[in-house]
Amino acid sequence: MSALLEVNDLHVYFDTPQGVVRANNGVSLQVQEGESLGIMGESGCGKTVLFLALLRLQQPGRIVSGSVVFDKQDITRLSESEVERIRGRDIALVPQNHATALNPAYTVRQQLAEAMSVRDHGGSVRTLFRLNRRTADGAASDEVRRVFRDLGFTDDRLLARLLQSYPHELSGGMRQRVLLAMGLLLEPRVLVADEPTTALDRATRAQSLEMLRKLNGKLTMLVVSHDLQAIENTCSRVAVMYAGRIVECGPVREVLREPRHPYSRLLIAAQSRTRGVPLADVFTDTSDLIEFPSGCPFHPICSQAMPQCSDEQPLEHRVNDVSVSCHLYGGEGAPC
Repeated sequence: MSALLEVNDLHVYFDTPQGVVRANNGVSLQVQEGESLGIMGESGCGKTVLFLALLRLQQPGRIVSGSVVFDKQDITRLSESEVERIRGRDIALVPQNHATALNPAYTVRQQLAEAMSVRDHGGSVRTLFRLNRRTADGAASDEVRRVFRDLGFTDDRLLARLLQSYPHELSGGMRQRVLLAMGLLLEPRVLVADEPTTALDRATRAQSLEMLRKLNGKLTMLVVSHDLQAIENTCSRVAVMYAGRIVECGPVREVLREPRHPYSRLLIAAQSRTRGVPLADVFTDTSDLIEFPSGCPFHPICSQAMPQCSDEQPLEHRVNDVSVSCHLYGGEGAPC
């Protein structure tokens, strides 16, 4: 069965005065329709660039090589007008930075109306300028009420006040909920959620995770999060990224409970450790995406590094249902 979304050996580079930043340095993954895939990794590992490349929004970065195949179309080879028909309608992004993602000059009602217009008529500037008051008033429809009820917003009076509000009048958690509702109103085939639980209180976070969990099987989701519970509750598989590549990928429970790659073990241990209990003595900055070491980029700080780790880049190998890029394992390579 062919995947709905398939990334093959994707390389995305940024030209800087210090040198070329290889933000994605050979990313490969497959996502089946209706599947939920989580992406984990430290800041700077290339997660955000990967998501932006799916929508051709990685500028000023450039896609040097590789492909992003969505529904049998290579997005990297489409014209801008062809990508516009996919962006927001087939693949929707719920960004992490809620403080800048919403337009401060428009009410929530107007911005929800814009999202619904993109869904129904396309996202050109001409279409959006043709929005009339009737279209904007339509943002208070049963459709909007249903989405916000699923997010735990059940009081119609409070919803009416929310729709009339400007982004600066809302808390960070409420802005995050508006962005999630906007993404769901687009009715995409793929929903990309970047840190969907950021700035949410415990109750709202639980409601948002429950809604994302209910979406399993109804649409395809990519969820990037540092929250182990968020990944475990909303995703069926998880991919771990390091230095612009996916180093381990497999079923959520298997990867989180028995990580194979040395970096995966360190990452999961760091996020799940008990306060006050020391972690292994590993001191390092974020991986340098300009001056890559030869071989495996993790080998300089890996406690299990072998001689070939400094010379040969590891291939992907299968260990049960898990794909891992590490010289500790052997067998046939297979994409995530």
